[in-house]
Amino acid sequence: MWKAMLECHHSQYITISLAYHSRNSTDAPQGDTRRQIMAQLRQEIECFGVSFTDWVNSHASYLEALNGWLQNCIKEPQERSKNRYPFSPHRYLGFGPPIFVLCREWSAGIKALPAEELSTAIKSFLSDICHLMDEQVDKLQKNDKSVDGTHRESGSKDGLSLLTDGDTNDDVSSNLSCIQASLTRVLDRLNKFSEASVKMYEDVRQISDAARIAYLKLQAN
Repeated sequence: MWKAMLECHHSQYITISLAYHSRNSTDAPQGDTRRQIMAQLRQEIECFGVSFTDWVNSHASYLEALNGWLQNCIKEPQERSKNRYPFSPHRYLGFGPPIFVLCREWSAGIKALPAEELSTAIKSFLSDICHLMDEQVDKLQKNDKSVDGTHRESGSKDGLSLLTDGDTNDDVSSNLSCIQASLTRVLDRLNKFSEASVKMYEDVRQISDAARIAYLKLQAN
């Protein structure tokens, strides 16, 4: 699954990275359309951030609980020779059923994933969106206060000003650049998280397979 996810997120990262060279501020939505798009984008990013955090925490908690339950299944010998080393669950896990190794490595792998870096990038992107939306609201309020004077001074020019919320092409281009840069960081972190996940699951599979083979050999002796 994560290999397919990695390919998808890598394509997304490449696409948004190249979008910097092809953006055109004159084609950008204006007025109510832009505000609706920004509001929907903010809602989607908020949902994505919360869902991702919940997924990581739930996954980690489940594996930690499962691993802890398995640890409780290891019964420490009541009598040991004085010459023997102290009982160690970790030493036992090297020769026990492979499910112990699988859950231990899986739990450790999930905790080591760069989830915090991605969450930080999502929060930063959301902050940039909210900042741009607040700026649009401020400009719209200023336009509303001066609309009567603007109508008297220029007949058709004020209509364009209201439509664009007072933004010049440079303003729109700057806003697009900010969104593109923040989204690029998010997709970069998402791409790296996917890469780390692919490697983690492959490592867990190899270690689990090795533990299974070792356990079968031990059982055969």
